[in-house]
Amino acid sequence: MDVLINELSLDGQFDNENEFFDNFDQVLEVIKLLEVLHFSILKEYMLFNAYITNDYQLSDFLKLRNDKARKMKRILSKLAMNPPYWNDTQKHNCNEDNYLYEGQDICNTSLAESCERDKIILSFKHNNFFNTTCNMIKNNTNISIYNIINKIDFLLYLIENNQISPIEYCVSKFDISKLNFDNIEQGYGFDSLETTQQIKEFIEAFELFYRTPWNNISTSDGLKYKPYKPSSKKRDWFRYSDFSGYDIYKFRVTQTYRCFGYREKDTFFVLRFELDHKISDNG
Repeated sequence: MDVLINELSLDGQFDNENEFFDNFDQVLEVIKLLEVLHFSILKEYMLFNAYITNDYQLSDFLKLRNDKARKMKRILSKLAMNPPYWNDTQKHNCNEDNYLYEGQDICNTSLAESCERDKIILSFKHNNFFNTTCNMIKNNTNISIYNIINKIDFLLYLIENNQISPIEYCVSKFDISKLNFDNIEQGYGFDSLETTQQIKEFIEAFELFYRTPWNNISTSDGLKYKPYKPSSKKRDWFRYSDFSGYDIYKFRVTQTYRCFGYREKDTFFVLRFELDHKISDNG
């Protein structure tokens, strides 16, 4: 999938470098996600000539030495020094077509090019690009472009449009949280679910788990978080797994569905989904 950085979302709108840094933290989250998902990040030749403030261009930030600048320089340097540039394989043709955004001609910009690719752009904070949808006009025909303004909304867009799998969504959404999906067992996770409704219910349960502080999880009526205690070794669902002997816990997804895993410090490692409550009836 091609994602185009929207150079028109940089026109000196930031009052100072710190204001830009604060917004760049959100952009950086998205760029990291795009790299993990192996999406292509394309830019226009002149992106780094765009102004951040009245005095600074984007290229000037590669020269700054303060602490805030350091954490973004790796990403900016990579974007500055390396292709791909969409101009090298330009798909829109301004000699044959015209492109408008809010009444303005946008030929030879990333906005126009996005109309001919996967219709996704990544914008910096800007009054002209504050919605997740930007409506372009090509030859009097409306074209809807998805505008990435933060990681969370973008993940929701991707899963709703079947562009990522449920496990990719969860790994990315909860990457810095109390939930970890690294040890989920094959055949017992999202690959065991048969309907989109089941997927939705498990994701909603993970959202609730994510939002609930650890000191409230054990008393949450919604989660019903408790130890898994099989009535005998024979009935231990994990007796032949790599996690035999671990202190296993479970929490409620729906009245019937459960999620099993174990806790290490403040992280819950998801291991298995249960769909029929038979295991829970015996532990």
